[in-house]
Amino acid sequence: MTSQHSSPPKPSRFITLELIRKRSEHNAGLVSTLEELALHQEELQSIGAVLGRTCGKTLKILLLQNNVIERMIASELKFFKSLEYLNLALNNIHCIERGSLSGMECLRKLDLTLNFIDLDSLEASVDELGRCQSLQELFLIGNPCMGSLDSDSGSLSKQSQGWSGCRAYVVAQLPNLEYLDGQEIKRSERITALQQLPVLTTQLRELAQKCGKERQQLHQHQDGRGNNDLESSYISDDAKTQHNPETRTKISNELHDQKMAKEKQASENSVKHKGEKEWEEEHKDAVEKARGLEESPTSSKDSIKQCNQGKYNFWFEEERSKSGVETLILRVDIPKHLSTSLIDVDIHPNHVVVVIKNKILRLRLPVEVMLRGAIARRSAASGNLELVMPKMNPKEIVVGLTDLRTKISATKTKANNSSRRNTATKCVLMRKRENLGKQIMEEVKHVASSTSKCKD
Repeated sequence: MTSQHSSPPKPSRFITLELIRKRSEHNAGLVSTLEELALHQEELQSIGAVLGRTCGKTLKILLLQNNVIERMIASELKFFKSLEYLNLALNNIHCIERGSLSGMECLRKLDLTLNFIDLDSLEASVDELGRCQSLQELFLIGNPCMGSLDSDSGSLSKQSQGWSGCRAYVVAQLPNLEYLDGQEIKRSERITALQQLPVLTTQLRELAQKCGKERQQLHQHQDGRGNNDLESSYISDDAKTQHNPETRTKISNELHDQKMAKEKQASENSVKHKGEKEWEEEHKDAVEKARGLEESPTSSKDSIKQCNQGKYNFWFEEERSKSGVETLILRVDIPKHLSTSLIDVDIHPNHVVVVIKNKILRLRLPVEVMLRGAIARRSAASGNLELVMPKMNPKEIVVGLTDLRTKISATKTKANNSSRRNTATKCVLMRKRENLGKQIMEEVKHVASSTSKCKD
């Protein structure tokens, strides 16, 4: 009688798109062109349909060893048209289901080491392997049908759960197979296996019936004892572990939960980057705070306190629009790719308040402006913010801008004139030096000629 307090079954863990992208770093994260994928020790319970639909056409090598995959489902494996090597060692596979290898037209190597293919499912599994004409190398060592691996000698020991004729049966049924469990299949071995095939087939079916009855009796015995440990999802600390699918699944559940807890703790301790929603909420609070300060009764021009929390570069310019209106332009240098939703502008006659990503920029205007006709825009090239504000008095000149421009132009003119004068002065000096050099050379020649005449 089973216990009434059994744990609910664990949801199946299968391959997800996130896991594929995580394991495809060697291919720059590109899933559609992936040719090799290693998903070992991921505590997977099934392959799922995501892998075949995303990269089944291009995948050539798939490594799924050391998981707890229980079935080879045809609907999950039919997309792997280019797969050449499939490693399913150390899983919980009982049988190679019908049609599971029909879509693998290029499969050359299949590794099923240390699974649970027993004698009652061997005939159906080998029949399915025979439909894969491209298969050249097969590993079945460590399965109950082949016997257990001796830990001392490393050789295959012929125990009661193994069948001594298993290798010969597989060799006779798979004529295209070249290697079985790492050993080359010679011609003489194949001929002998074909001769023994009728006897081996009869013997296998008898052993399969016996194996099926023993398995059924074992399940009935376990159900009669009401073993709560088999129904639970985990292994108790004092229980003895056995090499069977149930025990491996429970161990995998524990490892998976430990891994998830570790990743959760790591994510909590890591630095969390703010998303767009968080920035928008903080920006909204900063705008409301700035609005509250502006609504205070003492909001005259003299009481406005300038601030630049974001330390943004800004400057004022004067410009006459196409309609002939004199305008004052405030340009603020902000990042080009900053979202416009994180920018808020509030223009007043004597000052302007700009909230940029929670940072307040409050400036007094050099002249009084009109609110009607004022616009705020961003430059498509640089991303700078531009506030175009018509002047209240078109004749009023911004103090400092005109003088500064005049001084700059005058400075440039003086610099140009001085450079021209310096160039002319240098030319005159060069000419004087050249003339002086010529005079000295002429005097030297004259002295030398007069000296030679005196000697004669």
